[in-house]
Parts: sequence; C-alpha cells; structure tokens
Amino acid sequence: MKKLITIIIITYTFLIGGGLISGAQAQQNGGFENWSPSSSYENPDYWQTLNILTLTSPPNPISVFKATGVDKHSGNYALKIKTVFMNNNPAPQLLVDSVGYVFTGTIVISPPLWKIGIPYTARPEKLEFWSKYTPVGNDIAGVDVTLKKWNGTSSDTVAFGEVTIDTTIAYTFFQLHLNYRSPAFPDTLIISFASSHKLSTSRVGSTLCIDDIALTGWLGIDESRKWGNNKTKVFPNPAKGNVTVETTFEEADNLRLMDASGKLNGVFKIQNLKTTINTSSFAQGCYLFEITDKKDRILTTGKFNVVK
Repeated sequence: MKKLITIIIITYTFLIGGGLISGAQAQQNGGFENWSPSSSYENPDYWQTLNILTLTSPPNPISVFKATGVDKHSGNYALKIKTVFMNNNPAPQLLVDSVGYVFTGTIVISPPLWKIGIPYTARPEKLEFWSKYTPVGNDIAGVDVTLKKWNGTSSDTVAFGEVTIDTTIAYTFFQLHLNYRSPAFPDTLIISFASSHKLSTSRVGSTLCIDDIALTGWLGIDESRKWGNNKTKVFPNPAKGNVTVETTFEEADNLRLMDASGKLNGVFKIQNLKTTINTSSFAQGCYLFEITDKKDRILTTGKFNVVK
C-alpha cells in the first residue's frame, strides 16, 4: 500500500510539473472503443484514470466508466468521468478530496512505474472532440493539452491550450486551440479531462462524457499563421452588430467561427475574399476563426471581440 501511495504522489507531482516520459507509444483509442479489465474496474486502453485509487484501503469509488447508449456519441462506447469523494486521499497535499480525472500516461503498481504523457512529435493546431456535461451546482469541467520538449535538464512547454465546459445537455462539438510558445518540435503530449476543473468548486456527481477526440491541423514554424496576421483584416473590431473578415488568400472558401471555449458557432461562406457575419445575437466576448480552402485545409486564423 505504501508503494501505491508513493507512485500516486510521484505521478501527480510530475503531472503538475510536466514531467519527462520515455518510450515509443503513440496515442491511440481516441474514440474510447477499447477497454481492458483491471481488478474491479475497466480502463480505456492507452489512457490512465484514477480508478487505480480503488485499490487503496479503505477503497475509493470508481470515477471513470465505459459509457454506452445515450452517453456515447458514436461507435459502441465513450468515456464517462464522474466526480467522486475519496474516502482515502493518498496525497491530500496534491489532490482535492472530490475529483474525476483521465490523462495520457500510465501508472503501474508492480513493478513500480509512472509515465505522464506520451511520445509525440507533431505540431497540431487544435484538439477536436465531442462532449456533454451535467454539473452539480456551479461546477465546470476542463480539458487541457500540453506539448513538452526535453531540453537536457527539464521539460519546456512548446504549446498549451485549455477549454472549460459548463452545462451541455446534448453532445456538442468542441475545438481546443493550442497556443505555441516555441518553434521547437515537441517530444511529449499530455491530454487531460477533468469532470471538476481545477478552477471550479468540485461537486460530487458532476459527470463529463467525452468521445471522438482528434488532434488536427498542422502548424509549421513559419509566421504566416499567427493570430491576426497581416493576410487577414477584421473590422469593426470590437463588433456590435456585424463584423467583416477579409483575406488575401485566393483559395479561401469558408470561415469557421468558434467562441472562446472552442465551441463551433457556425461556418460562413467567403465570397470575393470576404464574409460579413451578423453578431447581434452573439454573447459578449472573444471569438476565434479559421479560414479554410475547399479541401478544408486551414489557411490562416484570427480573432475578434463582440461588445454590447
């Protein structure tokens, strides 16, 4: 039991700090179709859950489940995370007592082994996924993506992105955009899902369902794809009733619009290198967009604000 607690404490220390991993396993099971039995519970293959905490004494409740029926988006299964109260918190200095969590990595009890993140060397633009969320009280869920690069002594953050999710009754499409801090190519990918986000007040029973995740797009190290680059004009910004987006890309075909959480707001046709969007019904805040060609390849990105 002491060995299990030690492994869990080490794991969460490195999860918070973005620890180094090794190995050659690429991320799989993005649709959560494959599950394997482990003791008294099942885990989604290639993902680590806090169900391992059921092996403590006294045992903690299961917090991650294989979702079926109305709780899946496609295929046979999805991921369901439920915030539970831990009867036995092995690392109170690191973990809140109410938690539901899934991340890329592994915890092995015997022989002791921990890995946070998985090997990954691409530079994706975003994480796309489908989700629905039933919170208790004012709870919110969270999704985080971090790309890391080992510099010889520690891991640097190459890119980071997160979205929070509030009440979402039906499955909804989300996009999490990555904010790149370095032109380096990463070596590690950390994806995490939490039924009670770190900034929220955890409530036992909050339930998050996730399905059909995919890292999409490609960001090279050229500067042409930075937010608000000079190949795109947005006016007026901030917008009240309408906003016009103009581009110099001749192959521009559509504009995909997302709110700050990554939720898709609509797809708008680009004609004569521009499109005008009616924002009168939009909530106040920041909106992100992607301009794509006819093959749905991202040409450039941008953002604008809506005020009331």
